Amino acid sequence: MLNSEPLRTLGQALVMVVSYLLLGTAALNLAIAPAFATALFPPIGVAVALTLLWGNRTLAAVWLSALLLDFSTTNGHTWWISAVIATNSCLSVALAVTLVRRYASFHPALTFERSIIGLMLLAGPVSCLLGSSLSVLLLVQTGHISADQLVLTWLTWWVGDALGVTLFVPLVFVVLAKPRSIWRPRFLTLALPMLISMALVTSLYSRVLLQHQESTQQQFFEQAKQVSSSFQFRLSRVIQQMQALERLLALNPQLTQQQFADFLLDYNWADSGVLAFDYLQWLSPEQQAQLPAAIQLRNFQQDTPPTSYAAVTLLTATASGDTSRLGLNMWSEKQRQDALDYAVVSGKISMTTPVRLQTGESAVLLFLPRFKPASSGLTEESGWPGLSGFICAVLSTDLLVDSSLKQFDHSNFHLTITELASHQPFHNEALTLPDYAHYLDWNQIWSFAGRSVELRLQPSKAFLDRHSALYSWYVLAGGLVLCSLLGIFLLILTGRSARTEHLIAQRTKELSSILDNANESIIIVDQQGLIERVNKETSALFGYEVDELLKAPVSKLLAILPDHRNHQLLQPLQLDQLQAWVGQTRELTGLHQSGEQLPLEIGLSRVDLADKHLFTLMLHDLRERKKVERMKSEFISTVSHELRTPLTSIKGSLGLLVGGVAGPLPAQASQLLQIAKMNTDRLTRLVNDILDIEKLEFGQLKLQPAETDIAAVMQEALQQNQAYAEQYQVRLTFNGDADPGHYCLYLDKFRLLQVLSNLISNAVKFSPIQAEVQLGYQIVGQFVELRVQDQGCGIAESFRSKIFDKFAQADSSDSRNNQGSGLGLNISKTLVEMMQGRIDFESEIGAGTTFILYFPLYPATHANPS
Repeated sequence: MLNSEPLRTLGQALVMVVSYLLLGTAALNLAIAPAFATALFPPIGVAVALTLLWGNRTLAAVWLSALLLDFSTTNGHTWWISAVIATNSCLSVALAVTLVRRYASFHPALTFERSIIGLMLLAGPVSCLLGSSLSVLLLVQTGHISADQLVLTWLTWWVGDALGVTLFVPLVFVVLAKPRSIWRPRFLTLALPMLISMALVTSLYSRVLLQHQESTQQQFFEQAKQVSSSFQFRLSRVIQQMQALERLLALNPQLTQQQFADFLLDYNWADSGVLAFDYLQWLSPEQQAQLPAAIQLRNFQQDTPPTSYAAVTLLTATASGDTSRLGLNMWSEKQRQDALDYAVVSGKISMTTPVRLQTGESAVLLFLPRFKPASSGLTEESGWPGLSGFICAVLSTDLLVDSSLKQFDHSNFHLTITELASHQPFHNEALTLPDYAHYLDWNQIWSFAGRSVELRLQPSKAFLDRHSALYSWYVLAGGLVLCSLLGIFLLILTGRSARTEHLIAQRTKELSSILDNANESIIIVDQQGLIERVNKETSALFGYEVDELLKAPVSKLLAILPDHRNHQLLQPLQLDQLQAWVGQTRELTGLHQSGEQLPLEIGLSRVDLADKHLFTLMLHDLRERKKVERMKSEFISTVSHELRTPLTSIKGSLGLLVGGVAGPLPAQASQLLQIAKMNTDRLTRLVNDILDIEKLEFGQLKLQPAETDIAAVMQEALQQNQAYAEQYQVRLTFNGDADPGHYCLYLDKFRLLQVLSNLISNAVKFSPIQAEVQLGYQIVGQFVELRVQDQGCGIAESFRSKIFDKFAQADSSDSRNNQGSGLGLNISKTLVEMMQGRIDFESEIGAGTTFILYFPLYPATHANPS
C-alpha cells in the first residue's frame, strides 16, 4: 500500500511548480525594459504562502520552479545563471518564512493586526530585498544588463516581488489556509475585491502601454520610411547619371577618355556613394584588334580563356588618374557575368551581389546595356546581336549608407540591407533585438536592378532608453500598491470579524476544559506564560484569591523541583518547559502564599485556538504521598543511625582480632574474620551513604566553601585513594597543568574530595587488573573541567538517563560483585550541583568511561563571594 505522506509531498511540489511557472510566465508579459523584471511577480507570493502552510520542505520545489521559469523565459541565461537566480529566489522565500514565524506572531488564521502587518512587511518589502539585490548584481556582473540599468532593474524587481507577496499571499490563504471556517467566508469579503481591483489596474496598464507602443512605433516607422526614401532617391540619381552617359555615347560613339571624364567633372561624388563610372565595350575575340594599343585586355583569374569580352575602355573615378581598370574584362568573372547577362536579356539595368574591390572596399556593380541603332535609325536593336556595351557604376555601399543617413540621427537605429536571393548583406548592423522591442522591427522589400533587396531598421539601445514605458510602469506599480493596501485593510477587517465569531467557541473550550477536570487544581496559561484562568481548587491549594492570580506569571505558583530539596536552588517554571512537557506527567514544587513549598504532580495539555495556544495544567497535591515517603525514609534513617553504633563496635573488634591483639588465630578462623570485616566495612559505607542522602533530601547538609587550589585537591584525592587502588592492582596517575595560573575554585574542599573519591573508587572497581585510572583537569575559558578516566567496560547509552538515580546499577550482578550500593553517583551529583557545578560523563563500550566535573573558576585573590 502506498504511503500517503510521500504522495502528499509530491502533490504539493507539483502544485508549486505548475502555479509558479504559469503565474511567472504571465507576469513576464508585464515586464519592462530590459525585460528581466516585472512590476508584479506573483510566484514569490505563492511560494511564501505555500511554505508557511506546508513547511520548509516546499523550498526544494520553489528552487526547481524558479530554475525552470528563468531558464525557459529569459534571453541569454546559461544554466548556472538561472540556478543562481533560482537560489536567490529560494533564499528570499526562506528568509520571509523565518522572519514571519519568529517576529510576526504568525498563525495561519491571520486574525490579529500584528500578524497581518508583520507578515506583509517582513515577507514583502524586507525579505524581497535579498533576492532582487543578489540577482540584479549577478546580471550586471555577467553583462546581461548594463550598469546604468541597475537601479531601474533592481527597483522593478524588488517592487514586483514585494507586490507579489502582499497581493497573492492572502489569495493563496483564502484557498488553502486553515481553519477553513475563518478563510472560506473571506472569499467574498477579501479575495473577490482584490481580484477585481487587480484586473482593473492591469487593464489600465495594458491600455496605457499599448498607446505608448503605438506612438513609439509610429515615430520609429516614420523615420524608417524617410531613410528608405533617401536610399531610393540616391539610387535613382545614380541610374539617371548612367542613362545620361548612355545617351552621350549614343550621340558620340567615338567618345574619348577625356570627353568621358569631362562629362562627369561636376558630378557630386561624395553625395552619391559612387566610386566610379566605366564604359564596358562588348567585343568578340575577332574584335580585339579594334581596341587602342594603350588598352590591354585583362581577365579575372580563370582556367579557360573567355569567348567574349566586356572590357573597360572608358573610365572615371573620384581618384583622378586611376587607370588600373582599363582593359579589365568583366565577363571573365561569374558574379559579374550573371549581372551582365541579365542586363542584356532584360534590356534593363542590373546589379551584382556585393563584391570586393582591389582596394578592399565592399561594393556593388550596376550595369546598363547599350545597344546598336537599328537600320532605320529610330530604334535600337535588342538582345545579344545588337549589344554594343555597358555603362557600369561602381557603388560603395558604405558611402551610400553614409550619404543617405547624414540627415538622420543614426544613433536611433541599426540598419541592415540584404540581397534576399543570396542572403548576402550589402550593409550589416543587425543585432539581437530584445523581446519587448520586437514591435519596432521595421523592414521593406523592393525590387531594384533585377534583385529583391530588404532594407531593415531596428531601434538602438539609446532609442529604447529614451522611449521606455516608465510612466506606464508607474501606473501599474502605483495601482498595485493601492490594491495591496486594500487587501491589507480587508484582511484586518475580516480578521477582527473572525476573532469576534470565534470568541464564543474559544471560551467554550476553556470552560469545558475546567469543568471536565474540576476535582483537581486547574490552571490555564497562555502562550506568554501568563495565567488566564484558575478554578477554586487552585485558590485553596495556593492560598491566593482567584483575582490575584489572573494575568500573573505561572512562575508565581510553580517552580522546578531539583533532585535535592535546597530551597535556594529552586528555579521558576518557564514557558519553554511547558512546551516540552506537553502530554507528560512531572513532579514540581508549588509556592504557597505563606512561603510553604508544596510537592505537586503536573499533567499538561495544550489547546490550539484560532489565534493563540493555551496550556492546561492539572495539579495533584502530593503532600500525603510525600508524607508516607518521608515516614519511610525516617524509618530507614532511624534504623541506619541505630546500626551505626553497633557496626562501629563490631568493625573495631573485628579489626583488633584480625590485627592479632588476641593472639594468633587459626587460618580458617582468620579467613572467616576477614570476610566478616570486609562485609562490615561494606555495610558501614552503605549506612553512611543513606545518612548522607537523608541530609541532602532534608536540606540538613551545610557547605563550607573556601578557596581551593585545583592541582592540590586533585593530588590529595589521588593520595587518599592510592591504597584502595593497589588492592585492585590498578594504577592511579595525574595529568594536569603544572601551573593553573592565578585561578582556583571556591567550594567545599571536603565535599569535593568526597565526590572525587566516589568517582575514583568506581573507576578502580570497574577497571581490569593492571589498568590505569587517570586523573586530570583543564581550564576552558572561565570554567575548569576535572576528569576521572578509567579503562573499564563502559556504560551503555540506554542507561545514561538513570545513572545518577538512587540505587541505580547498570549491571546489578557486576555492581554487587564490586561492592556497589548504587548511592555514590546520586550523592556526587547532588553535591556538585550544590557547589554550582555540573557532572557528566563520556563512555564507550569496551573502551572505558570518563566522568567530568564542571566548576566556575575564581581568581586566587578573590574575596569571599558570599
